[in-house]
Amino acid sequence: MTVQYLHGIETIELDSPSGPVETVKSNVIGLVGTAPDADPDLFPLNTPVPVFADALKAGQLKSTGTLLDGIDAIYSQKSAVVVVVRVSEGQSQEETWSNAVGSPSGKTGVWSLLKARPMLGLIPKLLVAPGHTSGRPTNGVANLVIGDEGDGYVLATTSISIAAPPAGGRTAKAVPQVVGGKLTGVVITDPGYGYTGAAPAVTVTGAGTGAAVTATLGHVANPVGVALASIVDRLRAVAFLDGPGTSYEDAVQYRQDYGSQRISFVDPGVLSWDTENSIYVTKPASAYAAGIQARIDEEKGFWYSFSNELIQNIGGPARPVDFMVNDRDCEANQLNSQQVTTIIHDDGFRFWGLRGTGTDPLWAQLSVRRTADMVYESLERAERSRLDKPFSLQLLAGIQGDVNKYLRLLRSRGALIGGKCWIDPTVNTAATFSAGELTVDFDLEPPACLEHLQFRASRNPNYYTDFIEEFNRTIANNG
Repeated sequence: MTVQYLHGIETIELDSPSGPVETVKSNVIGLVGTAPDADPDLFPLNTPVPVFADALKAGQLKSTGTLLDGIDAIYSQKSAVVVVVRVSEGQSQEETWSNAVGSPSGKTGVWSLLKARPMLGLIPKLLVAPGHTSGRPTNGVANLVIGDEGDGYVLATTSISIAAPPAGGRTAKAVPQVVGGKLTGVVITDPGYGYTGAAPAVTVTGAGTGAAVTATLGHVANPVGVALASIVDRLRAVAFLDGPGTSYEDAVQYRQDYGSQRISFVDPGVLSWDTENSIYVTKPASAYAAGIQARIDEEKGFWYSFSNELIQNIGGPARPVDFMVNDRDCEANQLNSQQVTTIIHDDGFRFWGLRGTGTDPLWAQLSVRRTADMVYESLERAERSRLDKPFSLQLLAGIQGDVNKYLRLLRSRGALIGGKCWIDPTVNTAATFSAGELTVDFDLEPPACLEHLQFRASRNPNYYTDFIEEFNRTIANNG
């Protein structure tokens, strides 16, 4: 308000307090896959397209490719909002993987999901690419070994080049680490695939001399799974990835390719009834997991896990998994101990396992990670209206009050064990205020899911005292 002379009365309308914090939608599914016969006008390539439980629109994906199977798997669990990204089907599995991975700069393939918010006003929170995350490329560069560190290298001018594979493969890429003029490490940024015969030559270029690096070939991480792992943090989403479905050993080996709190690794797949051929066939389990989590979010809340929930419309797991609820050595428990979610048969077929693939024990459970993510994003969105307003005591009190009210609301609903917000005067100083900065602290404790229930039992011979007394009374009454 400008200060102007007035001999009279005026009324100034102040900013109204912001409304209650609304939780962001947690169960939008992002689905990436192929549909060669789909209507290109309804489903253009590398473009996020919303499907709102619309059977007619979903049907335009046609039966070829992976997208319609994914939609069917999701809708067999619950009608949900699905953001579909269609990618081209290649001439080979590797080419299809490349199309599904897409380009970070061009926002194609998996990266197209980042366009959903500006284009559709939707943020995918449950990401899947069924049929494209269960395989591992063969003969990629699995390791680079430094035989000689050389001397005189400068990080800014040093580069690593790896020879290209035969036609149809993808060239591996790596970046150097230089300390004290020596090549001390090499980080593989893309293992490539399709190498055959001898390991490819590795060349070190730059100002220095003498460095020697040798490549080792082997199975490498699935490129689509790696791409999904690259965007989950940006979207505050989780991704469900499929395992190989072949054996315990293969599942554990595949899982080692990931280390994210927001990645859930599922093995094996499921048996789904093929209505055209009247036979059960193996299908990826990831879309079923996303569908169940979307349903649980709506019916119970985003702080609940999809684990121990019935999987609808399947004939069982693609391979049987040994399970006893009290057996530490059963295969299901061993898979869970390796952060692999599996499928058990126990009063129906259920997903079993609720951990992501991260290493921090405080964030081991996927539901805990998701709960915190939902709180963070909901508060950021709610307080956006406070930005660019001049500092005042009312502004600070309003922000703190909004956060505390929202945390109390979530606690009352069971979404949090507790939480509180405060503004620390030792952090917020005259210098920070004059620079237009404000730091608001809050803590929270998402509810961990009960994962280990222990009953403690012991014999108590003293109960025989009551037994004998009752026996004596019975004899006396019958005598």
